[in-house]
Amino acid sequence: MMNRIHTLMPDTIFIFMSGYSDKEYLKAAIRLQAVNYVEKPLDIQEVEDTVRSAIERRHALEQARNAESLTESISAAHLALCLTMPYSSSRESVEDLSRRYCARYGSVDLFHAAFTVLLQTDEKEDLSPEFFPHLQDVLHDFARQLHLHVIAAEKKPNLFVFHLFRKASFSENTVKTITSFLSGHIAVKNWYISAGQIVNGIQKLYTSYSSAAIRLQSSFFYNKGTVLLKDPGIPAPAREDPGKISDALLAALKNPDRDTLQQLQERLYRSIYENPVLLRGNIQNMYYRLLDAVFTQRRIRQLPGSGISSGFDNALDALNHCFSFPELHDMLKSALAKYLDDVENYVPVNSSVYLIKTYIRQHYNNPMLSTKEISEYVSLSASYACTVFKNETGQTLNQYLTEFRLERAKELLADPRNNIADIAASVGYNDSNYFGKAFKKYTGQSPSDYRESRNQT
Repeated sequence: MMNRIHTLMPDTIFIFMSGYSDKEYLKAAIRLQAVNYVEKPLDIQEVEDTVRSAIERRHALEQARNAESLTESISAAHLALCLTMPYSSSRESVEDLSRRYCARYGSVDLFHAAFTVLLQTDEKEDLSPEFFPHLQDVLHDFARQLHLHVIAAEKKPNLFVFHLFRKASFSENTVKTITSFLSGHIAVKNWYISAGQIVNGIQKLYTSYSSAAIRLQSSFFYNKGTVLLKDPGIPAPAREDPGKISDALLAALKNPDRDTLQQLQERLYRSIYENPVLLRGNIQNMYYRLLDAVFTQRRIRQLPGSGISSGFDNALDALNHCFSFPELHDMLKSALAKYLDDVENYVPVNSSVYLIKTYIRQHYNNPMLSTKEISEYVSLSASYACTVFKNETGQTLNQYLTEFRLERAKELLADPRNNIADIAASVGYNDSNYFGKAFKKYTGQSPSDYRESRNQT
């Protein structure tokens, strides 16, 4: 029985207690490295010392196992990174590390069939320390059901590599099963997964990694949360030059016509989507120019609001919010639609009111901002500035300032990384308690409750 227990649970610590002086039992105790062989009559002190010794040995064994496990994890991660480099340049390290890995499982070669999976998350995403270890654990447990081994590493910030392999062959259905499972356990919103081709032998695993990397390069043109299992292929020549369409859009913004702008933005989308060899950076620069031009035209025409329904202050903020090309184009569509609506519904604003709003927009974060300071900026007396502003807008100047600050606070609360006290200071409140009262009076919720309800939504 002891032999069976030792086979099933090799870390078990044995204590033999017997009423007989049996040499065979004693030999078995020695063979199984028992802590002690206690005979009758029992000595309570001896039993206590024996149990205490068994506990100490067990703790020591656990520490040794943990240290061994950590060493194996580091070695596996090192191997995973080495396999993202050409085999010719990392051959010595790959052979040494793979030999040690296979030896742990009593095999000469576990890499008969293999493939690579890449996971890319948004570089702006604040990943928890447990994000990657948790993914490794759940994928390891699932892959084991398919008799697959997994080694993984973080190639660079927000890019994670997984190599999966086994001694027997498998089909593309296995790749789909693995990527589908992985996609269901990613605890962030913005991500892409790509899988490389199935290869035979560890020497060819870099080929699988390379094909996964090529597929991932085209991810920008897909919606977030896409799994890429095929090569993008050779695109047909673009029927139109995106640069020329972009220039036409810039020119059309100055004398906006709804049909013209809608046609141009649709042509721009098609020309880029049909030409995925365009570099992501070039596309982002193009859309930055367009979004910035929309913001500029809004300022020239003195249009109210931020220019985008999401409430961004400038083109760079809007651009940084986009993870994919579809998101980026939707942002431009939103900006153009709001620009056209506001141009059509525009009612000329009193120049003094426009200057007051501009000054507040630029200085709202100053807690000492006063009616006196604002009125001096527009060269009016404080009382007259307040009267003009109330007559034109229906709000008092202080009401407008408070509303502007609290609307900005609502935007900042959408990001859970922003501390509420820091938000209060950034929108012009020295006292976070007073900020909380003002915010609740304006929205009906405390800042923390508003953040929680928004995140749930």
